[in-house]
Amino acid sequence: MAEQYDFVIIGNSAAGLQAIRTLRKHDQLSTIAIIDREDRPAYSRVLTPYYIGGHILREGLNIVDHSFYQEWGITPVFGHSVVSIDPEKHSLQLSDGRKISFKKLLIATGAEARTLPIATQRACVLRHMDDAEKLVDLFQNLKSVTAVGAGLVSLPLLSHASDQAEKHLVVGSNRIFSRVVDAETSAILEDQLQAKGLNIHKQNDITEMVEAEQLQLSLASGKQLSSDLLIVGKGVNPNTHLATEAGVEVADGILINTNCRSNHPDVYAAGDAAEGLDFITGETTIQGNWMTAVEQGENAALNMMGIECHYQGSLKNNITEIFGIEVAAVGYCQDDVAEIITSWNAATGRFRRVFLDEKQRVVGANMIGETNDAGLYYQLISTRSIFPGKQMLTGTANYAQTLFRLE
Repeated sequence: MAEQYDFVIIGNSAAGLQAIRTLRKHDQLSTIAIIDREDRPAYSRVLTPYYIGGHILREGLNIVDHSFYQEWGITPVFGHSVVSIDPEKHSLQLSDGRKISFKKLLIATGAEARTLPIATQRACVLRHMDDAEKLVDLFQNLKSVTAVGAGLVSLPLLSHASDQAEKHLVVGSNRIFSRVVDAETSAILEDQLQAKGLNIHKQNDITEMVEAEQLQLSLASGKQLSSDLLIVGKGVNPNTHLATEAGVEVADGILINTNCRSNHPDVYAAGDAAEGLDFITGETTIQGNWMTAVEQGENAALNMMGIECHYQGSLKNNITEIFGIEVAAVGYCQDDVAEIITSWNAATGRFRRVFLDEKQRVVGANMIGETNDAGLYYQLISTRSIFPGKQMLTGTANYAQTLFRLE
């Protein structure tokens, strides 16, 4: 006999949690279950490098505790994977053989880290808590550490390794953070990171590895590196296999409309597994950030309840700190925009690069140095506001007046 629920959520992170809060805000009576393969309450993946580096305790990662689910009237089904979904029968099956039926389903299964075909316990990805726990042990007494892939996993982890450790970054492209910031921002950031002792090997890759007392890494350039640990940060693949096998339409991610609904009327998707419209380009994309997951989780929940709500599209919104340097990228940050305005103070390290369309509206911003105004740029972009001017760049703008010069 299947367990029966009005709403079932697969995935216990940003999208799933926001869906819970939204459902309960409007509906205190419906039955809700949340399923996740990890047997623990929701935690912040963004903060795991701080935990690995010894800057926060394990408890500091928690977003909620076990009592959250009880207080909100949610049935947690943790430590079990979903092995199949039958949208027509409105049911799914768990790895332990149990069946669960639903009226509406939200797939918020996130993504998995890409790995390398290297068989060693000292080549690690970072995506789940088990990965973080493994890295905590490997980070002890590091003399040298190498990371491959210059994104939002490799650089934060390198920055949290011991100051005494030799640090190497192997990058396949000709610049770091190529999927986060534009070329000029990347070049300035690269100079700052090298000044802090990071060794960067661009347009390169690891061609061979020999495991000895240290990992002996051969690079495509011919250079040899010796490292105690190899961090693999080659991006992620969205978890779409359940949707594909269930006949739900998938491209790179689960395709969703502006209601965050899939091609099946009772199946929704949100977060890193979902592919929806980009707010700026109007093309489908997987944005892969916390803010998008929260927005899509809320939108999906409202529509699952029959409260029609159209999601206007997602925006890039990445904020991180590496080697003590704050970095942010918001919106569309490519050189093909109508105009780019740059402000750079070498003395303070405060860099701003704002991207405008043909109507002088803000469509993107890159920031180095303090990033407190990242939220303001996000608001300017999402409200299609005209750029307020130079004061905004230099940080002297009156925010009350800045919000907002609308078209």
